[in-house]
Amino acid sequence: METPAPSRRRLLLVMAAFLLSAVLAVGGVLYMHGLLPASVPSGDFPFHYGGYARVLRHVKPDGDVDFSAMGRERLELDTFVRSLATFSPRSRPDLFEKPEDALAYWLNAYHALVLQALVDEYPYLESVESKWLGSFFWSRSWPVGGQRLTLWALKHRILLKEFADPRIHLALFRGTRGGPLLDGAPFEPAFLDSQLNDAARRFIGDKRHVRLEGNTVHLARVFDTYREDFLAALPEGRRGTVLQFVWAFLPDTCTDRYGCDTRGDLDRVCGTKLDQCSIAFEAENVSLPDAAERGLRTGAP
Repeated sequence: METPAPSRRRLLLVMAAFLLSAVLAVGGVLYMHGLLPASVPSGDFPFHYGGYARVLRHVKPDGDVDFSAMGRERLELDTFVRSLATFSPRSRPDLFEKPEDALAYWLNAYHALVLQALVDEYPYLESVESKWLGSFFWSRSWPVGGQRLTLWALKHRILLKEFADPRIHLALFRGTRGGPLLDGAPFEPAFLDSQLNDAARRFIGDKRHVRLEGNTVHLARVFDTYREDFLAALPEGRRGTVLQFVWAFLPDTCTDRYGCDTRGDLDRVCGTKLDQCSIAFEAENVSLPDAAERGLRTGAP
């Protein structure tokens, strides 16, 4: 049998390496975007948020999470996550007929997967951003209704692409103290609109995210990153500045939060068109919203 010449052999090796790289690249894209299939286990039990609601009792009123307690009682969290493999708007559309049914599902699914990933790495994970190249959000995937989803895919390909609601940006818990914090209850389709409004008010009413200093409004960077989404939600004629969206969710008074900024404060400083103020976007505090002190959870001095 004829042996390939050295030059031909090198060419074949180069072509094989190229094809392998192409296959890996395509596979990586499909994986990250949640386009790889997954088996759908049979489920003869009803889908509900009851067990997940009990998981959320470990969320403190200030939004911090008792990850230690959650880890000790993780059976219900793991059970709920396993149920996502069987039930989803993709695999069982009959159970999620309305848009609010689907949106509540995807929000709860995202939060449950974030919590499971955090519990798995607790107490040694300092921050989700400390993982290499943001790999906390794409290095792991879960079977969800017939597809393998990363957190990145669930957020960008489903939540932000299929639901044009900028309040999602202010409700989506990503495992950081400076971002949207968890509520102590699941999203429910019947109350979803009011829950999203509450999440937006809670985020915007927090001076870490929105505060006036002189004629400068300091805003969380999410308002810059997703500026077009916030502007698109405003009525015609009010889309000149993202402050119009902020204004809509600021409180009228500070009876519940002493020293907060109000709609009247914003009008007085920035003018009724909100065009007299400069905006400074602030970096997010990406530390873990852990209810325990660092030394207590790791035994560090």
